[in-house]
Amino acid sequence: MDPPDLGLWPTTRGLAHLWREQKQLVLVGLGCAFVYSTLSLAIPIVVQRAIDHSIAPTNGHRESLWPYLGAIVALAAIRFPVNFTRRYATSRTGIRVEWRMRELLYQAYLRYPRAFYDVHATGQVVSRATNDLYPVRYFIGWGMTQGLQSLMMIFGIAIVLFVVNAKLAAIALIAMPLVAILTYNFGRRVMPISREVQQLKADVTEAADESVVGIEMVQAFGREDDVQARFNVKASRVRDGVLRQARVEGLFLPGLLFLPSLSIAAIVYFGGTDVIDGHLTNGQFYLFYQLLLQLVWPLEALGWILSLGQRATASASRTFAWLQGIETIPEAAEPATLPDGPLGVTFENVHFSYPTGSEVLTGVDLEITPGEVVAVCGPTGAGKTSLLNLLPRFYDPDEGRVLVGNVDVSTVPIADLRTVVAVVTQRPILFSIPLRDNLTAARPDAPWEEVVAACEAAGVAHFAADLPDGYDTLIGERGVNLSGGQRQRVALARALIANARVIVLDDPMSAVDTQTERHLVTNLRPALAGRTVLIATQRLSTVEVADRAVVLDDGVVVESGKPQELLQSGALFSALFGEEVAVA
Repeated sequence: MDPPDLGLWPTTRGLAHLWREQKQLVLVGLGCAFVYSTLSLAIPIVVQRAIDHSIAPTNGHRESLWPYLGAIVALAAIRFPVNFTRRYATSRTGIRVEWRMRELLYQAYLRYPRAFYDVHATGQVVSRATNDLYPVRYFIGWGMTQGLQSLMMIFGIAIVLFVVNAKLAAIALIAMPLVAILTYNFGRRVMPISREVQQLKADVTEAADESVVGIEMVQAFGREDDVQARFNVKASRVRDGVLRQARVEGLFLPGLLFLPSLSIAAIVYFGGTDVIDGHLTNGQFYLFYQLLLQLVWPLEALGWILSLGQRATASASRTFAWLQGIETIPEAAEPATLPDGPLGVTFENVHFSYPTGSEVLTGVDLEITPGEVVAVCGPTGAGKTSLLNLLPRFYDPDEGRVLVGNVDVSTVPIADLRTVVAVVTQRPILFSIPLRDNLTAARPDAPWEEVVAACEAAGVAHFAADLPDGYDTLIGERGVNLSGGQRQRVALARALIANARVIVLDDPMSAVDTQTERHLVTNLRPALAGRTVLIATQRLSTVEVADRAVVLDDGVVVESGKPQELLQSGALFSALFGEEVAVA
């Protein structure tokens, strides 16, 4: 099923569309709600007729009660499966809508640009896909159908009462305008509180996520009490918000129960008077009383449903805000195809800045020939990582072009581009799956011989044999049971196994010791043959893998040449690495 176009939708229309996607279940639920309401009205009508025709003192007959008894049992028996079907259909609708919204949101998460994650905390991202969807599920799965059923009951009861005795019905229903006013004011008061509570819950999720992810720092610096205090403040705000919401509900909802009680009191007096005067039968008096009792729950349900609807709308508005308000990386209307064989890389007058910062790249011009290995060097903050992130389109440049194989990357389908461009980040992420599957994540069908060869070149084979189950060892979350250097080597091997024609390495050996690095440098160069490679690094031993080094400073290329020639130039490259040469 293709995701709906939510780009211009208000929240209510988006919810309605997702509800309509479950058309068959919705129709079943509404049909059963109508039948259930009809049966609920029919039973007291049957009792009323039994009272007037079979129980009345003047013309009562015991034998005539049996048809009414049979009718009541039959109606109740039919109502049981109808009620079960209604509940099952509506619950299933809510569950499927929640799943659909979570699916849409996750699809969006996978396609949002890296800039989105630069400005949104992980806890906020997680909260929208969890906390914000539960109220939507309960409202659609129970509230919407129950609300429609309550309205059916209210109108059905009103019709029956007016048919039996219009004057008494008008007296009984005189409180209904007050109910409408109370309901309106309740919704107006509870809506902003619901929005605030959802945001506060997201803040708590964010605080918990930061604490868990940063637990090493928290414990290492003894900041447990400070982190606990900050978390308690955010949790207390949620508590206070929920209590404010409960106070509003506690103030308004009992009123929805009190007003029908006034109607019952009026019926007891005016209806009792009519019975005494002979204008109303005992059965009709029972029918009025019983239907007013049945009116209490629909009115109470409307109050609860309105509260739940306010929470669901607040939650859905936050979710749809991200579905419709975040621009994904644009795809070309007429996509281009990359040529076969080795691919060159070109940066033409590239300017780039992050959404919250100043310009990082200020006119980079760089050409890398097919199969060339280039080390990108420079002081901290020079823009090395930013430059490399433009190649797989983690970001797009503000000005200029990035070309692969003489094709502008903005015209290449992102899936195709990232098939030919493999990336190894400085802090690689491993999944909580066996080592074997982490290695082949980019190419699950890779022949095992190629996997072993890549592991030899990247130094994974050196430590894999010592793992409890070798290549079948389960890697902990984020690769927690491997050292930083081991994670980097796994990421290197993964990039080699991907068989990409362009490889981007962002400081790939920063966590590796000197001896291991020398071994990797010796073995890595043959493995990179025929591929175009860009390596951002601060270590001369890694630079030695490259055919050429380029130096970035203040967002522009200031030097380019063979590493040994640049060392002798006395310029910035020499200043960066000359000390390493002297120590060596």
